[in-house]
Amino acid sequence: MNKASTKVIIGLLAAFCVLSVHPSHAQLINYKSKDSLNGKPRISSFLIGRLKLNGIYDISGNLHGNSSFLIHENDVFGKDKPAFWVDMRQSQFRFASTTQLRNGKEIKAMLEGDFEGGPNRTSLFRLRHAWVKYAHFTLGQNWSTFGDPDLWPASLLDWDGPTGMVLSRRIQFNYRNKFNEKGRAGYELAIEQMEPRRLFDYTTNVDFGVDYAPRRIPDVIGALRYDYDNGGFLKVAGVYRNVAYDAKNLVAADQDFNYKTVSGWGLTGMANIFFNKKSGLVNNLQAQWNVGKGISDYFLAVGGSGLDGFANENRQGVLNLLDVHSGFVSYECFWTKKFHTMVIASYNHFSGAEATVNPWNRMTNYQFTLNLSYNILDNLIAGFEPQIGYKELKMDQDITKGKNAVRINFGVLYNF
Repeated sequence: MNKASTKVIIGLLAAFCVLSVHPSHAQLINYKSKDSLNGKPRISSFLIGRLKLNGIYDISGNLHGNSSFLIHENDVFGKDKPAFWVDMRQSQFRFASTTQLRNGKEIKAMLEGDFEGGPNRTSLFRLRHAWVKYAHFTLGQNWSTFGDPDLWPASLLDWDGPTGMVLSRRIQFNYRNKFNEKGRAGYELAIEQMEPRRLFDYTTNVDFGVDYAPRRIPDVIGALRYDYDNGGFLKVAGVYRNVAYDAKNLVAADQDFNYKTVSGWGLTGMANIFFNKKSGLVNNLQAQWNVGKGISDYFLAVGGSGLDGFANENRQGVLNLLDVHSGFVSYECFWTKKFHTMVIASYNHFSGAEATVNPWNRMTNYQFTLNLSYNILDNLIAGFEPQIGYKELKMDQDITKGKNAVRINFGVLYNF
């Protein structure tokens, strides 16, 4: 590490240590109708804003330009590109509403967006969530059933999460229920599909007779979940995918592209466990492990990278899906009511890329994260987050090539 890098790191540490603000009250726009139904306001709504300042310093690797630590995009053949920048693109607006019905049930809806949209994430407004819920049904764009919104390493500054975590936003129709009214065990059934801009998550090559084609069948997902009284849970889920593509046998020069499909599948298991301390503080252990074929689009940190499948260069007109297994484990510890730390270890492994235009047969990515967070106020959090990653490619003739990346995140999150 050179002297300039050392000075920048010392400066960031100093800035984090001296950060201070004047106390203030959280602001919340809240509406409740004067008329009531079922003992509650007939309509209640609120608007929440969240300001998030991201600060990033890349010490090694070449991930500059990504506000998330996308270790799978680290160029193992490239040079280190140290870089520093800040942005506020992950600032959010969230509008939610609940309407009471005469049958005793209610309709809930939420609309949420941030500024991570546009080419190269150029601070354009982007839709994150847009859904409506009635009884056991959910319709709209929400976190995928193949995963779980309650499984998230809290206080994480890198909002794409661990590289091996299954979590993604999907347009879906979901049904969720308990096996019995007073029981803890339940189930979920859903059909889901990614919005068109990220629908095709495999690499193509027209020269090898493989091109994109629109899908005609959504993903089908089923899950079982067991809830504990303190908010923890265990969950297993499975997904079936029918991936479409256009295929052409180039030996017959006059042949047109033909619509074909290939099947993908995935299984995931996850746990979220809380530990109560004598001081009244609660620590949290989370873990997940996944296995499947052609499911990288369900990894929030990996989706959109073309790692679902590839055009086979030895079998023209054939799309092969990549095998993958991945996982993560995290542990968050509250030392005081305001100061807490978290450690995360995560990985993913892709294989089956023989006979492909990719320069590798197997890819493995490792990621380690340490987070230190301090609640300056109830609605104001400052965080410091070093990350270390390593990407390894195994190529033909058992040649292995790897490269690490080191990043320091720092940020401030203010809810109003």
